[in-house]
Amino acid sequence: MTRARTMWALATRALAERFRAVARELRLSPLAVMLLALLAALDVAAFAFALLSVIGPDDAASPTKSDWRPPSVLASASGRTAIARDDAQTLSRPIFWKSRRPRPIAAKADRGDGFAGIPSAPAGLSLEAIVRSGASVRAFVVSGEDPEGRWLTLGEAVQGWTIAEVGELELKLVNGAQSARLQLYPEQ
Repeated sequence: MTRARTMWALATRALAERFRAVARELRLSPLAVMLLALLAALDVAAFAFALLSVIGPDDAASPTKSDWRPPSVLASASGRTAIARDDAQTLSRPIFWKSRRPRPIAAKADRGDGFAGIPSAPAGLSLEAIVRSGASVRAFVVSGEDPEGRWLTLGEAVQGWTIAEVGELELKLVNGAQSARLQLYPEQ
């Protein structure tokens, strides 16, 4: 083994002398030689990586596909989720549309939908949204009891008031013989 080591040492010295002779002939500084050696090593590593990626290990053992699907945000009581194309009212008036504006105040006063003459809702309640999907309708109401708000349907109660009717832009609330309305865009 010592003979193999001495031959390896002689070959290494001869190669190093040849590199030094070439560097002197090209007038390269030791720093430039080290930089060129580093770049050559990077080239060899990049070539080895490219070669390995082309003829690399067999991909026959690919991972199994998952049956995972993202959860549905709006699940109905029947278990069937509503598809966006089924909701014509939402598609006819997109939420994020430049021309979408709240209804003008003049149009609110004369609708003839049974809400005229009903006093406004009690303090502490505010209507934030009304969502219609087919025959079902929900309203997002914020109250003093629930400041984060919650979705309510017809017949559910909030602060002692029961939702009796849901219009296009307001709710009709009843509490015994009393009735009140809660508007989506309250008049200032």
